[in-house]
Amino acid sequence: MDEQELRSLFSAAPPDAPSPTFTADDVVRESRRQTVRRRNRITAGVSAAALVVVGFGAYGVLSGGIPKSVTAATDSGVPVHSGPGVAQPGDGSMRPEVGGESPNFPAQPPQQGGAGDGKTGQLAEGASGCEQVDGELAIALAGELPGHVSAAQAVPGGACSTAARSAGFPVPGGEVAAAVYPKGIPVVFKSQPAGTVTAQLGTASGGVLVLVSVPAAGATAPYAGQVEQFAHDLAPRF
Repeated sequence: MDEQELRSLFSAAPPDAPSPTFTADDVVRESRRQTVRRRNRITAGVSAAALVVVGFGAYGVLSGGIPKSVTAATDSGVPVHSGPGVAQPGDGSMRPEVGGESPNFPAQPPQQGGAGDGKTGQLAEGASGCEQVDGELAIALAGELPGHVSAAQAVPGGACSTAARSAGFPVPGGEVAAAVYPKGIPVVFKSQPAGTVTAQLGTASGGVLVLVSVPAAGATAPYAGQVEQFAHDLAPRF
């Protein structure tokens, strides 16, 4: 081999390798990044598999979770109870007899809750005397009084009488009460404190409506200037 050929061989040899475009730190960083990605994929796959298993389990419970003993009892016509605490209130001796009376239930339950005479507590329709409030009169009087007054707050009131329907309400400064006497019954009610304002007016049924405004101690009669108007508004309703 002469010198010319040797020079040609050296010139055809590849040049020096180029300098790398990345460092060892770049390799470590990329390796960590790929490791995190693999872990995330594995975690997502496990979670999806768990959801599938739970879904199939719930479907199995909902679709085929009825015990065979319960199914057999139902098919045979025997009533099924899930436990001792869910029996019907009327089971056994507590169930009323068909076509007869049961000792656990009265033949005719009391009206409006309370005594068997159809009157409840202190409020009842058509009640008379000083022990109970007439519901109809209480509602009518509550609608006339200023402010928010509920019929549930009614009391028999100072105008009550054994022969009359009565209702009254405690109000700021005293009490306003009314009584309706039937036709032909004389108006007789207890004496009132000094300063009481009273109004009497005939009702639509021929009776008498009495309306009183009774002041508290040391006060003036509440709504004293409106008592006559209250009576004129209430009387036609009775």
